[in-house]
Amino acid sequence: MSRQLQGRPELLYEPDEKCPAPLTLISALQIFVPNTISLVTLVALVVRAGDESDAYLSWVTFTVLVVTGAGMILQTLKLRHLGSGRLVVSNFNVPFLAVCALALSVGGPGLLASLVVVSTLVQAVLTLRLASLRRVFTQTVSGVVVMLVAVSAMPFIIGRAVTPPESESTMLFLAPGMVALAAGVVLSLQDRPLWRMWILAVTVAVGLLVAVPLGYYDADIVADAAWVSLPTFRWPVLDLAFDADFWALLPVFVIVNLTAFMKAVGDLSVIHRASYRARSAVDFRTVQGGLNVYGAGTLLSGLLGTLPVAAPWSATVAYISFTGVAARSVGVCLGALTVGVAFFSKFLAVLIAIPSPVVTAAYIVIFAMLFIEGAKTVFVGQVDQKKATITGVSMVLGLSAGALGAFFDGLAGNLVGNSIVVGGMAAVVMTLVTEASSLRARKLRLELSPSSLAAVDDFLSQFAGTHSWTEAGEHRLRLVGEEALLSLLEEERDGPAGQTRRLVATIRPDGRSAEFEIVVASDDAIQGNIEDRMAYLGQDQALEDEQELSVRILRHYASSVHHRKYYGLDIVSCRVDQ
Repeated sequence: MSRQLQGRPELLYEPDEKCPAPLTLISALQIFVPNTISLVTLVALVVRAGDESDAYLSWVTFTVLVVTGAGMILQTLKLRHLGSGRLVVSNFNVPFLAVCALALSVGGPGLLASLVVVSTLVQAVLTLRLASLRRVFTQTVSGVVVMLVAVSAMPFIIGRAVTPPESESTMLFLAPGMVALAAGVVLSLQDRPLWRMWILAVTVAVGLLVAVPLGYYDADIVADAAWVSLPTFRWPVLDLAFDADFWALLPVFVIVNLTAFMKAVGDLSVIHRASYRARSAVDFRTVQGGLNVYGAGTLLSGLLGTLPVAAPWSATVAYISFTGVAARSVGVCLGALTVGVAFFSKFLAVLIAIPSPVVTAAYIVIFAMLFIEGAKTVFVGQVDQKKATITGVSMVLGLSAGALGAFFDGLAGNLVGNSIVVGGMAAVVMTLVTEASSLRARKLRLELSPSSLAAVDDFLSQFAGTHSWTEAGEHRLRLVGEEALLSLLEEERDGPAGQTRRLVATIRPDGRSAEFEIVVASDDAIQGNIEDRMAYLGQDQALEDEQELSVRILRHYASSVHHRKYYGLDIVSCRVDQ
């Protein structure tokens, strides 16, 4: 855990705080306009690239809006295993952009549906095993994937969506977007929270003020659209033939699904940190709940024969930064608006008619903020050589994916040409290499009770002696181990009486440091978190004397402390230097 805890004092409303209805609606509308336009635009690009009919496009547009809106409402829930309990803006599952177009062109909606459904099984397995994958999906990996999304999505949008009409001046066509971008940047440079709330609205409004007189707002689309309509396309059924095309594309979809899962873990973690004024530890139970909604949305997309949507977007952080509102009520309102616009074609046409340069300008501002949030996730706390190498090499490889993909043909070219896949997989592989030291880890299994303190102390003393630690270093290590265990025992008072929890203590060397980890079976009624207690020190919140003493010792003697809570598991990791 970083010793410097950064907060967001400009945040007006946290997830569980009651936001006034007018501000809720205004905040939701500011997110709704650019998010809906980008969702419809990306869907149209994929369907057109797959050479599908207008009837299928109408079906996809309708279903993705309904599924995405429902997903955003479900994300606000705080049910066990379902929902993250906060505002989560959802959109197209970006890593799937190219492979979905390829599946449509090869076998149509039926093949796409079967591939999405089967590959979604990967998501289900990974969500259940999230605690076991904690050393793979680290903050560094998550931050790298978030940054890669930011820098790879914009070239795709600009290259496919911003197309000047024939015989029209390119500069004149781009003028509304450039003016809109200038307005958004100027407003972003002002360090005033009240102004920041209106960045997206002002960006789009200024762009339209320029676009309408130039004739680039297509009012005919709005005039010709019906007020209410439903798609006429027949529901596509799964193609269960499992032919050669299916088996050729399945490995690609599995790999892309793995990458999308990494992105979702990173997005939900970043959103959690951005939703509170004080920097707090990520509760991975809420991440698991959010992943379950995401997995259900992807599965439903496959069953409906549509494109995979309802994926959490870390751009939520930028929206929260602009509006200053992270209240769950905004997520409910946003989801309801998204579902509603699927039926009201006239309102959808109003959004679609906004010129692509203006929408692109808004997303340049959003993704710029997103890149910074990814960087903050990577470089929180101490930046060592390993973290710097993983980040640098992964980013360079990801940004070079387009050139690398040109060396391959067919499926391999599509896979290697995906920036998120290449950069994300590179980060995972390098992380696994750095975790090779886990093979040398020592483990101790016993019950969580006061009597286990002596066994843990002896366990750490043997490690220090084996690795020739100094007397002072051994003393620090034993103190950290004792206080970490005492902190977990303090939490026992919040759990059911008479319950015995098992723990596994692990210690592994890492250069001139060691990482001590305690994994203990958890009761979900226990809400305490050691990281949050460390954050409370020096603030107004009061801790009991025993708690404060243990936390102060941990903060003084450990170079970092992380407490991750999953459904059924508590994991405390402490790093101690010799």
